[in-house]
Amino acid sequence: MTTTVHQNTEVRQSQIVDAAMALIVKLGSEHVTVKRIAGEVGITEAAVYRHFRSKSDILSLLIDHVKSGLLEDIQKGRANGKDSSTLGVVDRTLRTHLSGVAQRKGISFQVIAEIVSLGDPALNRKTSEAIRQYIASIRDLLCEGVKAGEIKDNIDLEATATILFSMIHGLVSIWTLSNRDFQLREKYESLWKVFKEAILVR
Repeated sequence: MTTTVHQNTEVRQSQIVDAAMALIVKLGSEHVTVKRIAGEVGITEAAVYRHFRSKSDILSLLIDHVKSGLLEDIQKGRANGKDSSTLGVVDRTLRTHLSGVAQRKGISFQVIAEIVSLGDPALNRKTSEAIRQYIASIRDLLCEGVKAGEIKDNIDLEATATILFSMIHGLVSIWTLSNRDFQLREKYESLWKVFKEAILVR
């Protein structure tokens, strides 16, 4: 019986977090309230408060989901595709990010920007840590490329990984602000070509 209740709690929490994410993209984080989240899920505010103490707690779990999604994309990049080189993995990872954004499923970068805009110190610290872990994972991946002789050994890997994150985050932000009036993939291709040429061993 306890196991069933626990599973139901996880399902409900996931529904609440998904609703918060959808509302953030639709309305912006400042307009997301527990009442609106409850309405999106189809439950009462009281039902939401049975699972979360506050809106901040909901957003805190949402940050965990965003981080997990970004890190999972790196693992997908490693597992899929014929090109097993480091840059091949990085390219597939970034394309997976953008594919999710374009399909409005993986909206991690928009959520990050919106949560930061709230100015909540605790949420900002958590978001910063999530980004740090993501950048560290990209840095470790690039390090493998240096060891394999694919990537120049005189570059700052931390800075390079940060540039990659900023490139994708910035691209998604511009795409969103422009009301999605250009093809993400086409813009990415141009940016990736410049980035790849800068670090590839010739």
